[in-house]
Amino acid sequence: MPDITVRVQGTAELRRALHQLRGAQRRQAQRDGLDAGARIVETYAKVAAPVDTGALRNSIMVDEVTPERAIIGPHVEYAEHVEFGTSRMAAQPYLRPALDEHEHEIVGAIEDAVRGFVESV
Repeated sequence: MPDITVRVQGTAELRRALHQLRGAQRRQAQRDGLDAGARIVETYAKVAAPVDTGALRNSIMVDEVTPERAIIGPHVEYAEHVEFGTSRMAAQPYLRPALDEHEHEIVGAIEDAVRGFVESV
């Protein structure tokens, strides 16, 4: 499936919180933040996914989270065709809207998770 990439530019508050940390603590805070944001995307993608049998919706999950990226993807072979359409079928996007329409909530979840980590150390 083609990648859909979104670059999150954190707010000044998020950057300040991360600058308080070094090394492994910083990487863990970033991972925690991205995981929180990825879970928001996963939830909204499942809501937006068209349902016939439910297989597409049920296959959407957070696959991998590192300090630099989160991978969220569906695990059915036709997922790409639904998201982007084909010559015979109109696109029915579910991942892109989950990102675009909920950006503030995603960034807020990332900030909250990073803030929580910083306050715990």
